[in-house]
Amino acid sequence: MLRVDGLTVRYGPVQALSDVSFDARDGVITTVLGANGAGKTTLLRTLSGLVRSTAGRVSFDGVPITGRDPETISRMGIAHIPEGRGVISELTVDENLRLGTLHRLRRAERRGAMEEIYERFPQLGERRNRSASTLSGGERQILVIGRALVSRPRLLLLDEPSLGLAPLVTAQIMATIEELTSGAGLSAILVEQNARGALSVAHWAVVLNLGRVVIADEPSRLGADAELRRHYLGF
Repeated sequence: MLRVDGLTVRYGPVQALSDVSFDARDGVITTVLGANGAGKTTLLRTLSGLVRSTAGRVSFDGVPITGRDPETISRMGIAHIPEGRGVISELTVDENLRLGTLHRLRRAERRGAMEEIYERFPQLGERRNRSASTLSGGERQILVIGRALVSRPRLLLLDEPSLGLAPLVTAQIMATIEELTSGAGLSAILVEQNARGALSVAHWAVVLNLGRVVIADEPSRLGADAELRRHYLGF
């Protein structure tokens, strides 16, 4: 579904990504792991059009998206969930979801898409008319995921969805991501510091270090490599 070929990104004299290449297949979770500063967030921001690459090529379903603006990439079916649970706290849950429908759905489709989210996440339906500021951290993360899903994307880019959440909530978020990609025609690229959790739900794993791909392999093989875990994954 997504092919990344030789992607290089510079911030002035700093090279954040260097010749990064990997494929994200249709219907699977690809996790991108690595320490702070490895280039994980830069990678997602480049894929979604927020950062311009210096070199390399990215294609989605065979269509080049390198250099396209974020709105165009979003309309093509790629939804970016950035780090930090970025809900608009002054708006209600319903209003936050409505924002997610604007770029990709026709007006007649929007309410139906929102009701699908409420059916999938009943806790949001129960709070639809409440201010997003009243939600817990876990509920805010679910709202951010719902706001991305309401546009009916084909690829989710998730940046640290478990950051700052309690272990039980983290497990629920990971289970939700796994469920979403199971037979639903949806793929995900999951960036995570929580390597154990990410490897438990992913189908393919890419490890970055200082902007370069160290290894790309099946999660079970990476999890079984004690030296690689110690050097790059922190467990």
